[in-house]
Amino acid sequence: MDINNNIKKTYIQVLIDALEKKYKILNELMQITIRQKDIINSENFDDSEFMNTIEMKEKLISGLSELDKGFELVYDHVRDELKENGSIYKAEIASLKELVTKVTDLSVGLQALEKSNKTGLETLLSRKRKDIGKARLSNKTVASYYKSMSGDSNSYFYDKKN
Repeated sequence: MDINNNIKKTYIQVLIDALEKKYKILNELMQITIRQKDIINSENFDDSEFMNTIEMKEKLISGLSELDKGFELVYDHVRDELKENGSIYKAEIASLKELVTKVTDLSVGLQALEKSNKTGLETLLSRKRKDIGKARLSNKTVASYYKSMSGDSNSYFYDKKN
């Protein structure tokens, strides 16, 4: 095997490693997203913990973006070789296909969970808004009551004893 083939095999191994890292990061994202679901569905929503999960996810997503860019760059170097000489790289191609399938399946599951969390969060926020509206109405009613009792009102009471 000449040096050029060794370099191409190295590139292919880099692709495999990148997909394995991507799968690992997606698994971490899935665990955090499951944690978000638990927070959303809990009796007492902890907004600081929820924000913490968002920060963790942002870091992981940023890492995924960098990984995807690197993957594309390396794949551009070996794409033609893989198409033209696929039989030489049968094992590597099979490994790449298996990893792509695993990554895709995990991505689909993650997207479904994210959609579910979005709906749950929207429901939670709607409930919170209603509670805030009720509290404002209650405060307004109490303020109005105290205003009328303090004599600032135009109503007068007469005691007619004959």
